Amino acid sequence: MSVEIIIEKTFNLATASFHKWYGLASALLLLIVISLIIYGLIPGGGVSFEKYIIGVAVLGLFIFVRWSFYVWRYPKRSKKRLGVAIAVQVEDIEVYKFFQKDFMVPFKSKIRDLNLPFDDLVLKNHQAEKVETADDARRVLRKTKAQFCIWGSVKKRKNAPTGEKYLFSLRGIVVHRPIQEVQKVLLRKEFDQLLPSTLVFEEHLQFEVFEFRANQAVAALNYITGRAALLSGDFNTAIQLHEALLSAIQSGHQYPISQEVLKKLLSLEYEQKASFEFFNPSTGDAYVESVNKSLQYNQNNYGSLLKKAIVDFNNGDGDAQTALDTIKEAKRRALDGAYHWMYSKAFLHFWLEQYNDALQTCEKLKEKSYPGENVTVQEVIKFNEDLLKKHEKPQLYYWLGFVSFVKMGNPSLADKYFQQFINKTDDEMTADLKTRATTYLASIKSEIGY
Repeated sequence: MSVEIIIEKTFNLATASFHKWYGLASALLLLIVISLIIYGLIPGGGVSFEKYIIGVAVLGLFIFVRWSFYVWRYPKRSKKRLGVAIAVQVEDIEVYKFFQKDFMVPFKSKIRDLNLPFDDLVLKNHQAEKVETADDARRVLRKTKAQFCIWGSVKKRKNAPTGEKYLFSLRGIVVHRPIQEVQKVLLRKEFDQLLPSTLVFEEHLQFEVFEFRANQAVAALNYITGRAALLSGDFNTAIQLHEALLSAIQSGHQYPISQEVLKKLLSLEYEQKASFEFFNPSTGDAYVESVNKSLQYNQNNYGSLLKKAIVDFNNGDGDAQTALDTIKEAKRRALDGAYHWMYSKAFLHFWLEQYNDALQTCEKLKEKSYPGENVTVQEVIKFNEDLLKKHEKPQLYYWLGFVSFVKMGNPSLADKYFQQFINKTDDEMTADLKTRATTYLASIKSEIGY
């Protein structure tokens, strides 16, 4: 066997299987063979044998380090962006070229065109072939620090007598903490609907199908990652992803997601954003715009209608009657078991000095409860205490006393509020409230014994 054939076979082995130990051995052997040839061509005395050995050793060390990086190093996302790891195994080198040109290029292009905050982290073929299950994909996510992994394979198979066909399988997984297990299951189901696992197609359709799969993958990446971000409380990422997707669909791009679904999601995301902004004074009045955006996407959003009532109430000198009309609309949109609106309705009746209506709502509140009501109670107390620093509204002390005693179960705090109400009001219109406050105080005195 000639030297040329040995070099050719060694080169092919080194390039095709560089990630294997024998690929490394072939590369080192190739280095030795070529260096010996070159050394033999150098006129005598040009380079000593000792220097030759040192040179080969340095180059061998360089190849080993390069091999180590190639085999074990995974790409990692930047700290300021999200990451999507692509682990698709392609068996044939020619098919790999098509995959790169007809799938990866459109995929990256669409991420760039939509201005999505993703680093695309493409695994090498030998790394991708180890990703077969969801647990394997989670391992990839840990190594790359990505939030989303798409994995699968592209295989070319004979299908006599009709010719050759491609089998293009894709699966995906998203990680965005904290998400409960039941929510992860729902996300997986949504992903499976957006990105069917396997497509089988004729060889001549490779361009169209590869690009179609790129569209599917981008839509799934965008939609599911945004859903996971929303479930994790990261409303800013969710909004950025879903608004970009909605804009693309409205511009004529074909994605397997309806505009109505995206609009309802965006309404929820802006509602979350408004809640954060409302309880963080440093954001100023930013919550007003978020509430408006939420209702722009879905005018029937119950949570945003509750917040719009606050916007109405705080608008200019305050329009409590308009706020009350908004609460009536929120009541119509409330799900079964949702009674947050009752707190707003009672407060607005107290503010408008419609005491009979306020007391009737208070009586209904005694009979109702719902998950997370303790959070609502804390919000009510803070909101009313802040108002009392700016406005002389003694009846709000009665309202705070009622909430503290009946809903919060804090008789000492209720005693303080009821006492303040009695001390600050002598209006005939509040006579019934004073009688009721006195009765509550007697019950509190009996309970805590002062």
